[in-house]
Amino acid sequence: MKRWIIVGWLLTVGVALAGIVGKERLLARGDVVYLRLAPVDPRSLMQGDYMALNFSIANEVRVAHGTAQTRLAREEIIVIRRDARNEGHFARLHKGEPLAADERLLRVQNVPARWGGTGVQVSTDAWFFQEGQAERYAQAKFGEFRVDADGQALLVGMRDEALRGM
Repeated sequence: MKRWIIVGWLLTVGVALAGIVGKERLLARGDVVYLRLAPVDPRSLMQGDYMALNFSIANEVRVAHGTAQTRLAREEIIVIRRDARNEGHFARLHKGEPLAADERLLRVQNVPARWGGTGVQVSTDAWFFQEGQAERYAQAKFGEFRVDADGQALLVGMRDEALRGM
């Protein structure tokens, strides 16, 4: 019995370490992509020590899906183009075709929306920050991501309109 507890513990630690190593690799080697924040309900923008997030690119993905009532996959891959400032712009839904030199993949999740239907989420729907910093982050206009070649994205910071760190 004791042996199985140790094996279970080692497996848990191994999975956690693999996740940490993967995120550290993404931080170190991922491409910088800035995604513009979309307006959200100002009454829920700041609640305590986090900011609810919605990205403009998510709205474009919803439009690309159209009004079809088909069941969407939990995760899908889209194609984005980065401009000279590294701002990511929606290009199209990815259907396995080769990418142009200025295109990158981005994984998004189709999640249940608060008011029914399905919403599109990029990486996360919240940015947590130190208590008392709400006014500082209210100026955020972009989320700064690190994105790998497979489209896995990690939110690493918030930026203002001039892409200055917050």
